[in-house]
Amino acid sequence: MSKDINYLHQLLQNGHCCSMALIAVGLRHKGSENPEMLDAMRALCGGLSSGLICGALSGAACMITLLMPRAAENGGLLELVEWFDSVYGDLYGGINCRDILSERQSSMICPQITEETYKQAKMILSDHGYIFEEEKE
Repeated sequence: MSKDINYLHQLLQNGHCCSMALIAVGLRHKGSENPEMLDAMRALCGGLSSGLICGALSGAACMITLLMPRAAENGGLLELVEWFDSVYGDLYGGINCRDILSERQSSMICPQITEETYKQAKMILSDHGYIFEEEKE
């Protein structure tokens, strides 16, 4: 398991929701800390606290935009949404938290979805030319 994935799971286990954990990983890649941004990401937790759009998707979209705005503007976000919808929308009948969780426990499913969404966001960033530190070494 990569350092990023370990860090992501550590954040989730320590009480960060999916969107907060993803932006924290993005901030780490930038070599930055921004507690205010991390707090602001709390608004996306639990599908905007309403069961709507999954925070893993919205958090990953924010992470892509944080690390490489050009990728977001040049189709990266659309790529992410289409991937998420094709995987989780088809599997759970929608991309909202309420669709995905339904009768399921968030602690059972959210870490897996957050990890897979992070991996997809990372692949999109790489495809758009972002070089991650571990790839520079």
